[in-house]
Amino acid sequence: MKKQTWPQWVRACMRDPSSPAEFEKDALASLTGQDASALDAISACWELYARSDCDGRDGALAAIRALLPAMLPHNRWIARELIPFALDWGDRERLWPLVQSPTADYGRAAEA
Repeated sequence: MKKQTWPQWVRACMRDPSSPAEFEKDALASLTGQDASALDAISACWELYARSDCDGRDGALAAIRALLPAMLPHNRWIARELIPFALDWGDRERLWPLVQSPTADYGRAAEA
């Protein structure tokens, strides 16, 4: 069976009225090719974080911090919403502050 991709997961969350995800109908419409590539890498980093020891988790967080500036500021919040693709819904609030820069713009949902 083929593994679900993060865009497929996002679309499934948008169709599920009980999903705690903060995606709206056209949430992925404004993504550039570079944004999508950065999100591919960020999604892989969240998966690495979920399956790693302390060093692997630290490396995954450092990689996410390095990748976020590659995205348009108004799309960076999507990286936060991808956390439960690899982990759990409650992990968003715990992990997102560890990768945010206090001076960067992360868009609407990332402020939570």
